[in-house]
Amino acid sequence: MSMDQIPRDIDVAVRAAGASSRPYGGELPDVYRRARLRRTRRRAAAAFTTIAVAAGLVGGGLVVRRHTEVVPPVEPAVTNWATQRLLLSGAAGQYATAAHPDPVELRGGLATGELTPDGALTTHRVIGGGEDDRVIGLPDGRLLSLGPRDKEPDPDRASGMTSMLTIVSPSGDIVQRDVDRAEPLELLGADATFAYLWRPTGMFAHDLSTGLERLVISALMMDLPDADPAGALDASDVTGDRLVVAERARACEPMVYDIASPQGIRSLPLSSLGCRSVIGLRLSPSTGRLAVTYQDQKGLVRVAVFNTEDGRTLADRAVTSAGNEPGSSAGDKPGRATVNMAWTDERNLLVVSVPSGPGVHVLRPFTVAT
Repeated sequence: MSMDQIPRDIDVAVRAAGASSRPYGGELPDVYRRARLRRTRRRAAAAFTTIAVAAGLVGGGLVVRRHTEVVPPVEPAVTNWATQRLLLSGAAGQYATAAHPDPVELRGGLATGELTPDGALTTHRVIGGGEDDRVIGLPDGRLLSLGPRDKEPDPDRASGMTSMLTIVSPSGDIVQRDVDRAEPLELLGADATFAYLWRPTGMFAHDLSTGLERLVISALMMDLPDADPAGALDASDVTGDRLVVAERARACEPMVYDIASPQGIRSLPLSSLGCRSVIGLRLSPSTGRLAVTYQDQKGLVRVAVFNTEDGRTLADRAVTSAGNEPGSSAGDKPGRATVNMAWTDERNLLVVSVPSGPGVHVLRPFTVAT
């Protein structure tokens, strides 16, 4: 063996060691190969995550839809709405209730009564009131009335008196404003901010804080006489952004208006109930229901409740006075009865027939549940 030859056993050992060792990772082709592998892995992970999120959203949507199908829609809780007060505006005579057996005397616009849901009867003195007053009680305890006042005689008026809007707070503070303009005027309703007045040309909102007024909805828009729109109505009521009127020319077909638009929304015909004329209207606090007192073909007074969204009749029953006489919210004739209504919550209507005339009248309120 020559000097430049490698012994066979050494050559075999070197080759075996080289074959078993890891290749050098710094070679450029190896670097590119590893980068491509990492990019492929990241794309696969991102695609998997997107698919998983989409599947989760779709799955969640299916669960929601199944839940909606099983659970029926829930109406707003009645506690979300303010309770309306039942004022016996215009009642004159001696009255008692089962919960208040001692008679109290009411004198039209001089002293008005209030019937509470528990049957108690309380009285409120109408400050400086006259016989033509209408009194409205607000949930915050204030009382509003409209009627002739003789504190500032006006020689230009035939009566020598002015019509004043009076606001009395629970603490006894009094605000009075002359709202008369020697024109037809009627107090329609009130809320915490406005008193709503029928005047020629339409319904006005009278700001209780500033006394400023603005036209809310015109008589022409409702096809009512421009000179005296209230004179063409059997009944009307306003709550929130809804106004409901019963025109004398369209007997037994109250019309609901959106005063924010303003535009007519829906008519609620009572012809199927045998209605002859509408007597009174009262919207529920959310305006989702409308209570109507009406006279049927036999001359008896009934109260019905309608859903203002679809016109469905939710209740209909007879109303009689203590003397079993038909009531009439429109008249003040002796021996007749007025029918007053107020919503104690969104589903329950408190109704009472208030007779007039001599003697003690025991009021028997009842609730219409809807």
